[in-house]
Amino acid sequence: MKQLLLLSAFLLISNSVLSQNLTFAQILEIKKKDLGNAEEYLTAKGWEFKDAEEPTYDKLGNATFTYNKSDMSDLAESFLTFYYSSYSDKTRISIQVNKKVKYNEYMNAIKSYGCKLIDSKIEEGRIVKIYRGATTTFRVSSSTSSNFYNEETAVWFIFIASNEDYDLNWSEE
Repeated sequence: MKQLLLLSAFLLISNSVLSQNLTFAQILEIKKKDLGNAEEYLTAKGWEFKDAEEPTYDKLGNATFTYNKSDMSDLAESFLTFYYSSYSDKTRISIQVNKKVKYNEYMNAIKSYGCKLIDSKIEEGRIVKIYRGATTTFRVSSSTSSNFYNEETAVWFIFIASNEDYDLNWSEE
């Protein structure tokens, strides 16, 4: 019995050591990959595949991955969706984080890359901020969501696209 407990503890510790949430630099690196390489990279970092949709001529495909997912529900510490096209090299990333520490880490990284806040507004009860760098636009949304215990908790979403892609599809100019 003692050996079984030690083995269980070892497996839990080794899984925690091997899996990791991503740094912002790693997220930007994933955006440069194709679907297969993105999946392999995320899996090696301890992320789990959740679901996917095939691309069509007029809609990007996507694959969603979870980090530190609950065994009892669909709740997770983070969700990452990789958007891709079969017709171009266009990729986008959307990441949802549920921990303030991770949100602050990502915001500090965006600012450290020299990105400037170009817009902020309220949309559908969310605070939305748009940051722009030399090649990339970041759309950061802050909102609340009900957790498993019906408590309101903060949730942050960061959507990442090239400046060209963002201007073509979302620019209000």
